[in-house]
Amino acid sequence: MIAWLLIAFFVLIGLGLPIAMSLGLAAMGGILFLDGGSFVTVAQRMFEGMNSFALLAIPLYTFAGFTMSKGGISQRLMDFCYSIVGHFTGGLAHVNVLSSMIFAGISGSAVADTAGVSGMMMPQMVKKGYSKKLTVAVTAISSTIGIIIPPSIPMVVIAGILGISTGKLFLGGIIPGILLGIAQMIVSYFLAKKEGVPKESGHTSIKEILMNAWHSMPALLMPIIIVGSITTGLVSPTEAGAIAVVYGLIAGGLIYKELKWKDIQFAFFETAKTSGKIFIIIGAAKLYTVMLTTAGFDKWVADTMLSISDNPTVILVIILAIFFVVTMFMESIATLTLFMPIIYPIAMAVGIDPVVMSVLITVVIGIGLVTPPVGMCIYVACDLMDMRVGQVMRTLMPYLGATFVVIALLIAFPQLILLPTFLMN
Repeated sequence: MIAWLLIAFFVLIGLGLPIAMSLGLAAMGGILFLDGGSFVTVAQRMFEGMNSFALLAIPLYTFAGFTMSKGGISQRLMDFCYSIVGHFTGGLAHVNVLSSMIFAGISGSAVADTAGVSGMMMPQMVKKGYSKKLTVAVTAISSTIGIIIPPSIPMVVIAGILGISTGKLFLGGIIPGILLGIAQMIVSYFLAKKEGVPKESGHTSIKEILMNAWHSMPALLMPIIIVGSITTGLVSPTEAGAIAVVYGLIAGGLIYKELKWKDIQFAFFETAKTSGKIFIIIGAAKLYTVMLTTAGFDKWVADTMLSISDNPTVILVIILAIFFVVTMFMESIATLTLFMPIIYPIAMAVGIDPVVMSVLITVVIGIGLVTPPVGMCIYVACDLMDMRVGQVMRTLMPYLGATFVVIALLIAFPQLILLPTFLMN
């Protein structure tokens, strides 16, 4: 049955079918024709995959991100970031990265960041003398921080699949997200210097920073409210998502008075479209995973990996390599739903901390968002600048190299991931 499931899936993908349909049809064929099941079994197992209170946080954080981006927050965030780093060499690239780091604490989505805050920076960067290649590269790579700094939609999915603490995953993403932001700024500095981009006039002013911080306070407080309410045990991650929705509506509609009814309608429409896509993928991937497990695929993977080594670090590197390769060709939510139940028991058997593993996997799938053929962030950024992905890849490579350096650092020093969790206990 393993051969049938794998061959059917790759054939359907090769025919150009969407990932959810390919997973669902391959699994359905196995259930109906090989396992003796029925359409009722198919529906039940798909519903089981989606029926999770933790996953309800996905549409909530998505909606909150859209309302905050449409409610006047984006420009104020960029003004605040510009007052801090805008006057250094490569200033607007640094603003792009820092804005993404802050917006990551609002949306939890990398693609939303690419199309939102970072996308607003692109015309300004080109106007100031940055090449289109550098503009697209820094916009795409900085957006991947959106799934690492909490809240994070992939982390919500991982926690829902494995039944582990979403709050611990959120805390674990803070330092890696900051390290990635710093690494991207360092690369941006040298690339901007190489291109001869002129420095912005003026200098960093404490008065200007404080003034812009005051104007951006609703946005800056949102990540603190979300993560703080979860880690203190006041609310669950899903309930924190509901708070984020209410907070976003109040901030955009009552404080800044820039959130209009048409913006709320847009947020509802985009949230429904985005969440519907995610949940269909989760349900289909769950169905496919159940069939793979029934066929013994998980045992084969475990035996293969453990035959290579039983060293936790080696196994962790193998796991990350699997996710790195697979997310280049498969949508990240489908990859998580498909592989996390399989690799989790293996990781636990060799003593890998689930929080460390989950955070590192989240960082790795961020790379998949900027690498073809499936990388949505790089495609969105290229589309905004009317460029082809192939034109940008050479400029993107130093950023990917910096990401791998951060991953290596986190593997060598997992305490960087666990430190916030330890401090909160």
